[in-house]
Amino acid sequence: MTTVSLFREWLCGFLPGLLLLFLAGCASHSSKLAPVITELTGHNIDAALQILEEEDLPSRDRLLLLMNRGLLLRLKGDFSESNQEFSTAKQLVEEFNAISLREQAMALTINDTTRSYAGAPYEQVLLNIYSALNYLDLGQADAARVEVLQVDLKLAALAGEDAGPLFDNDPLARYLSGIIYEAGGEYSDAMIAYRSAYQAYQQHGKRYSLAVPRQLKTDLLRNSERMGLEDENSRYQEQFGIDSWQGTNALQRQGELVFLFHNGLVPVKIEQSLMVPVQNSSRIQFVRIALPEYLRRPAGFSAARISINGHEATTERVENIEELAVAELAGNMPGIIARSAARAVLKYQVSKETGKQNDLAGLLVNLAGVLTERADTRSWLTLPAEIQLARIPIEPGIYDLKVELLDMAGRVTQRLDYPAVVLEAGKKTFLSYHGIHEVSLLRRRQ
Repeated sequence: MTTVSLFREWLCGFLPGLLLLFLAGCASHSSKLAPVITELTGHNIDAALQILEEEDLPSRDRLLLLMNRGLLLRLKGDFSESNQEFSTAKQLVEEFNAISLREQAMALTINDTTRSYAGAPYEQVLLNIYSALNYLDLGQADAARVEVLQVDLKLAALAGEDAGPLFDNDPLARYLSGIIYEAGGEYSDAMIAYRSAYQAYQQHGKRYSLAVPRQLKTDLLRNSERMGLEDENSRYQEQFGIDSWQGTNALQRQGELVFLFHNGLVPVKIEQSLMVPVQNSSRIQFVRIALPEYLRRPAGFSAARISINGHEATTERVENIEELAVAELAGNMPGIIARSAARAVLKYQVSKETGKQNDLAGLLVNLAGVLTERADTRSWLTLPAEIQLARIPIEPGIYDLKVELLDMAGRVTQRLDYPAVVLEAGKKTFLSYHGIHEVSLLRRRQ
C-alpha cells in the first residue's frame, strides 16, 4: 500500500471525527501532563500520581506512563514499586526497538506522535541508573551491581546504533558503576569504570557545561595507587594538580556518605508551528509545519551543602540531563524537519487531487492535513535537570546529617535534617534528595 493510499484510507475514518480531533488533539503531551508537574513542584507526590493514573494516555505512550510513575514512586520512597515500573519500562524499550512498518508509514503520512514512544537514549540509560539507585536505597548492593552491568550493555548497544559520543558513554552511568564496583571490592572493574567516566566527562564537557568531578579525580588517584599503576598515577597527579588523597586502606576503615542531589526539572518540549498559504489554481490551500522545541525551566538551586559531624562538602554536577535532552533533540532535528516537509508535500498533493474532483472534499482534506500536523512533544517530564553528588568519608557511627540547599547566588534557601544516619566501616551509605523549585515560568533555549 502506498503512502498516498494509506493516507486516503485513514482519512475516510478520520473526517467524521474531525471536530473532536480539533478540540481534543490540540493538547500536546507536555500540556496534558502539566497538572502532574504542578503537583510535583508543590511536592504533592500522591496527587501527582493520582492525576497521572487518571490521564488517558494512548497505548503508544505507555513507556512514558511507566517512567513517570516509576520516578514519582521513587520520590515517594516506594523504591520496590518504583523498580517494578522501571523493569516493565525496560522490557517495553526492548520491544519497541523494532517499530512496525505501519507505524513508520503513519508517521510519514500523519505525524510523528503516531509512533510508539521508545525513549530517547539518555532516558533509556537513566532507567538503569534510577533502578540502581533504588536498589542502593534498599540496601541491595548485588541487585544494583546487576543494573550497572545492564547499563554497560545498553551503552554498548547505543554505540552499535551510532547514537553518538554523548549517548553511548554516559558520565554518571560510568561513575556510578565505579562506585558500586569499588564498594563491592571489585577494584579492577572499578578502575575501568572510573577511566570510562573520566573519558565521558571530557567528551561531554566539550559540548556543554560539565566538568570532571573532583571526587572522580581522587578516585582515579586512589585506585591507580592501589593497583600499582605508578605511571598512570603520576600522570593523574600532573593533570589534576592533586598531590595528596585518601588511600584505600583508610577508606576501608571508615564509612562513606554518598549524597545525590537531583536538582530541578528537565526542560519541556513545546510545539512551534508555521501556517503557509499556497495558491492552487482557483483556490488557496494551507500547509502547516510543526516542530518541537525545548523550553528550559529556571534553576532554583545551585547546589547542596552537606554537613556531618564537622565534615562539610558541596555537591558537584555529575549528570547534566537538561543539556542531554537539548542535544538529543538537536541531533534528531534534521530527520524531524525532513519528515515534516515530506508530509507537507504529501498532504498538499492529496488535497489538490481531491479538490479537482470536489471542492468541498478538497477543503476538508486540506483541513484534515493541517489539523493532523503535530510536533512530537513527548519526553520524560519528571526527570531532574541535573544530578549532583557529594561523597564524605567519615569514622563509623550514627550521625545527624544536615543539608542546605543553595540558590544561584550561593545563599541558603532551604535546610533539611536527616537524623540518625548510620555509617559502617568499609561501606557506603547512599542518600538522595530531589530539589524542585516551585516555579512555573519557562524560558526558551538561548
